[in-house]
Amino acid sequence: MKKLVSFFIAIFLISQLGYGQNGLEGIIVEKYYISNAADAAGSSGVLPSGSTTYRIFIDLLPGYTFQAAYGVANHELRFQTTTSFFNKEDYGATTPTFSKTNARNNTVMLDSWLSGGASCGSNYGILKTEDGVAGGTNVINANGILANNDPIAGIPLTTQDGIYAGTTPSVTVLGFTPSELNVIDATSNVGNLISTYNASWAVLGGSTGPIPSVNKILIAQFTTNGTFSFKLNIQIGTPTPGVSQNFVAENATGSEILFLI
Repeated sequence: MKKLVSFFIAIFLISQLGYGQNGLEGIIVEKYYISNAADAAGSSGVLPSGSTTYRIFIDLLPGYTFQAAYGVANHELRFQTTTSFFNKEDYGATTPTFSKTNARNNTVMLDSWLSGGASCGSNYGILKTEDGVAGGTNVINANGILANNDPIAGIPLTTQDGIYAGTTPSVTVLGFTPSELNVIDATSNVGNLISTYNASWAVLGGSTGPIPSVNKILIAQFTTNGTFSFKLNIQIGTPTPGVSQNFVAENATGSEILFLI
């Protein structure tokens, strides 16, 4: 199976939104990698040359946790591209549970998935710009690909890969229908839209980033050669036990907090 998430976006190399005194400091969209002809030729699964891999992080104040991303009545969860999504046809998964060893193979690192902090089994995802500070060792591709150094994607994966060892939390995926997941499941490039008002993925007990002082949590990765957009609704835990905050892309009511691009 495969992945999902939601919220409006115009894509930049890294774009960040601020939300005042609430626990959510911002949403960060990182251009993780841009595929070239060698990557396309070496991929298991259709990977058009020029595809961009996007990573979505939530930036929380220290002490806050990511609990869930969701779609409910009046709050659509949506991921969309003008073409289709890439799915790795071996080792791919709804959440990035493949091993760091398997991340070396083919184009596994470019798979599309949902997350609660992980980039592969027992490894967090962090911004490439923070990878040098956090330390860790790079994944060296076993097939001689993923070596493109296109400056639009910033630091090459061969220099800093945004993967950092640590015990990552489990993710629970609920409510999605097979048709909603099929566009990012098993066969690559079969659809371009996930839209739901009745599904979520969650981390029971909450998840924090691997660098507590900045607390940035990777929640999704998508690869496409089209224009990517999304709507995102998220629930975060506060330092007060049992108290949470809900941030929605539209139609905020009650204690919900509206966040806009």
